[in-house]
Amino acid sequence: WKIDPIVRSLIDTDFYKLLMCQSIFRNRPDTSVVFSLINRTTRVRLADLIDEGELREQLDHVRSLSLRRGESTWLRGNTFYGKRQMFRPDFMEWFEALHLPPYHLEKRDGQYELTFEGKWPEVMLWEIPALAVMMELRSRAVLKDMRKFELQVLYARGMTRLWEKIERLREIPDLKIADFGTRRRHGFMWQDWCVQAMQEGLGDAFIGTSNCRIAMRRDIEAIGTNAHELPMVLAA
Repeated sequence: WKIDPIVRSLIDTDFYKLLMCQSIFRNRPDTSVVFSLINRTTRVRLADLIDEGELREQLDHVRSLSLRRGESTWLRGNTFYGKRQMFRPDFMEWFEALHLPPYHLEKRDGQYELTFEGKWPEVMLWEIPALAVMMELRSRAVLKDMRKFELQVLYARGMTRLWEKIERLREIPDLKIADFGTRRRHGFMWQDWCVQAMQEGLGDAFIGTSNCRIAMRRDIEAIGTNAHELPMVLAA
């Protein structure tokens, strides 16, 4: 898995997280927060499905990541929402030096309780990779006993179903649609395939993806502005 990890980059995240992070970095850099990942679907006992050692390996890998030179150049020099240099130099210098802070993991009643504590700009960037890791490990656990041809047929059916949806979407006049699938994705490679399928199948009706790494690799728009995290924390 070290050749093919679940989270490949600090920008394998949603674009709006980076926009919010810059705002928080400039306006509330010393605010201390505690965020937790909680599985609301308690009938799905994630701690029974997902091996704790594998989960820790993937989370530790995320902590080892730092911004790469090409990723920094893309963020510094690209045009987002028609604006160049949306990410300011002081934020970029901070981001380039960042490693995500420690996590706290416990098992309780068939669930994992995953908690992050520290300065708001650092801790908030755990949200998307933590969710992506948990979701993909669940997917792998569900598929682990399937054999080679069963898996090939499963993915062929998935590709067919997606393409059928794309064909239906093509019939909608003036459609504008974007991908926001990172936090609940089956896996990075599946999300990347789906984005490419929508690019080819929908043309200009497909306006981009929230995933920064995929947007950079596929030369498409990074989409997203802000989320409910901002008013929630400020209200608290």
